[in-house]
Amino acid sequence: MTVRPTAIAVPLAFGAATALLLGVYASAHEPTGRDFVIEGFTTASAWKSAFASVAMFLFVMQVSLGLRITGRIGPRHAPPAWTSDLHRLLGTLAFGITLPVVFHCVWTVGYQSSDSRLVVHSIVGCIAYGFYVAKILAVRRDDLAPWAVPLTGSLLGVAMLVAWWTSALVHYAGGSS
Repeated sequence: MTVRPTAIAVPLAFGAATALLLGVYASAHEPTGRDFVIEGFTTASAWKSAFASVAMFLFVMQVSLGLRITGRIGPRHAPPAWTSDLHRLLGTLAFGITLPVVFHCVWTVGYQSSDSRLVVHSIVGCIAYGFYVAKILAVRRDDLAPWAVPLTGSLLGVAMLVAWWTSALVHYAGGSS
């Protein structure tokens, strides 16, 4: 199929719609305030921080594999055949482990605007899921420029890092997240 550089607009549009819908829902609905704690953790902040940190670790591993698959790092010979499957599995696991975190944030806590850190976290959390949608849709297309998937993946990674930085890192530093 012919490469069309503008074809990235479709995945980005769906990603933007996802981010917008999450943000609108988080700010429009009345948060339940019913905290839940997962077995083995003492607070919701503790498990959310742990899950988000695991997701960040999986993301770093996935980026490393992606760079290996594309020949940007590692030996000159082709990577093992299973590398692509592991790359996808790590991405799926990273996404899956964020679902309870996002559910808690959106449903229980809702959009937070009491301080600038929470505003950034609320907005960037929605944007991260938008970039996730954009990346998944971009991966499935064969008419994109070669930079499209790395771009959406990089934007997803930056958004995840900022969301983690404004919550889990704050929790581990002794603040309230």
